[in-house]
Order: sequence, then structure tokens, then C-alpha cells
Amino acid sequence: MSMNGDTEGLTRRERLRRQTVEEIKQRAFELVDAGGVTEVTIASVGKAMGMSPPALYRYFPSRDALLEALVVDAYADLGSTVASAARSGAEQDAPARVVLIAQAYRHWALAHPRRYAMLFSDRSPGAQDPPDGITAFNQAMLALLPALGEIAPPSAADAATPLEEALLRWAQEIGAPADIPLAALRLGVLGWSRIHGLISLEIAGAFDSMGMDAGLLMAAEIETVINAAGG
Repeated sequence: MSMNGDTEGLTRRERLRRQTVEEIKQRAFELVDAGGVTEVTIASVGKAMGMSPPALYRYFPSRDALLEALVVDAYADLGSTVASAARSGAEQDAPARVVLIAQAYRHWALAHPRRYAMLFSDRSPGAQDPPDGITAFNQAMLALLPALGEIAPPSAADAATPLEEALLRWAQEIGAPADIPLAALRLGVLGWSRIHGLISLEIAGAFDSMGMDAGLLMAAEIETVINAAGG
């Protein structure tokens, strides 16, 4: 995903540097798509760019720095895809928007399975999501939570459990509307967790040997989430 932004006011040298950074990330994404995140090294990306490793280090000081940039861009692409789906259904009722959001999430994952794995399973143990990546991914949650909030019943009382307190803190941190019921916040996290698990199993081919249609399973899971939101 290109993150060029506004180049107005940049010098020619700065514009060329930004273009080179974007091309490096594109070549790195091609390696991810072809063989997974382990294919991305300074040497392999340099070879794809026709650059020596020392030359590439002028743009990214380490492999980890390059991977962090890829993670941010992939999260941004996923988040904006989901947010766009929500906007496209702005005139539809809340359950229909939940379906659009969940299906957009799944379609992105299936279109970019190795990028999806890079985000959620294939990085080094203990790797932390960069703050810019978290902010970008929160676009997806900020699209989902209001739709669930229209379905869920109002909160009966203030947060009373550690989980509810954590949910409220998280919602405030990501900038979610303050009037979203606790039930919607809880289901937003738990429902996403279940849908993520189903998609991960689908990408791994786990349903093929069972003769299961993953699309039908996804539709059933979304229906379960919507019904749970309605209490």
C-alpha cells in the first residue's frame, strides 16, 4: 500500500527518497506475498531493487525497521478497507453493516493471506505492534463498534468487573464514541477474536478436509455475533 502522502513543499531529493522508500516497501511486499515474511531480508530486498545492502541501509537501518514499515502499511490497508465497507453501507441498518464489515475483513485476509499472517502470526516472538500500526488497524474497530452499539441494549450500569473496566479504557484510547454500550464493546473484541480465528483456520486449509464451506461458516459466525449483540 502506498503511503506517499502530500509531497508539496519537499525538495526534489526528498521526493526521490520518498519514492525510493515506497518502492523498497513494494518489493518487500512482493517477497511477503510470494513466500512469507521470512523471505524479507535486507539482501533479498536489495537484490529485487538492484541495490547493494549498504545502499538499502540508507533507507531502513535494519530488517526490523523495514518489517515495521510493512506492518504499519498492511494494518492501514486492512483498516481502510473495512472502514470503506462501513461507509458504503452507511444507509443500511446496523446488522447489514456488521455483515459488510466482517466480510470486508475476511476478503482482505483471503486476498493477502501472507500479509495477514505477517500481522498476526508470523513475526518474531515478542514482537510489538508499532503504535502507527495499531492506530491504523483501529479504523476497523471504529467502524464495527458503532454498528454493534446500535444493536446492543444500553449498559445497565457502570463498569463493575475488571474486564468491563479494561474495555472502557480501551474504547477511550482508540477514540470510540462514549455512548457505545459495554455489551457492544465486549462483543466487538470477542466477536473479532472468533472471526479472526475462523479466517486463520480457513487460510490454513483446515476446513478443506472436513468438506466445510468456509464462507457458510463465516456467515453463520457473523449471524451469531449479531444475535449476541441484540441480547
